Amino acid sequence: MLVFWEKGYEGTSIHDLEQAMALNRTSIYNAFGNKRSLFERVVSCYKESVMSALFEAMDKAPDIRTGIKRLLNEVLEIHFSEEYPGGCLVVLSVLESGQHDEQSSAELANTIKELKQGLQTRLARARKRGELPAELDAGSTATTIATTMAGMMVLGKAHFSRPVLKKTINQVLQLLDQPV
Repeated sequence: MLVFWEKGYEGTSIHDLEQAMALNRTSIYNAFGNKRSLFERVVSCYKESVMSALFEAMDKAPDIRTGIKRLLNEVLEIHFSEEYPGGCLVVLSVLESGQHDEQSSAELANTIKELKQGLQTRLARARKRGELPAELDAGSTATTIATTMAGMMVLGKAHFSRPVLKKTINQVLQLLDQPV
């Protein structure tokens, strides 16, 4: 996962995968079929680990505002962490969409839609509990939060600082009280 995350789909060679996985080429092909199939497994693993951890941090919060703040702060921590290559595997992969076939492009788009849908469900639930204004559009607010997450990752890769990106989090939280 980290190899694809760091080098991108096109930039990751079979040799890179052999080294990272401590397997030979034949074993990789026998286990996964081809590079695209392995990449699809990596995206699935990313969703099960990284994305689910983000939602878990959000869900453990006492209220939706704290949850969104935790979610966005976790996104920044992932970017600035020494454990990860920075950015977001899915966002960076979408940006190199010309390197993907129709099937992997669809999988990446679906992953972003799942993120948006997960946010929308949580926002709608919080609105129903009275934590958010009744007129708040959960769908467009979820899109705004997902866009912010993706944008922070892109700007982080462009060497924007953590303090600058943290200010974005506070601005997104203010939007929750100003529904359009």
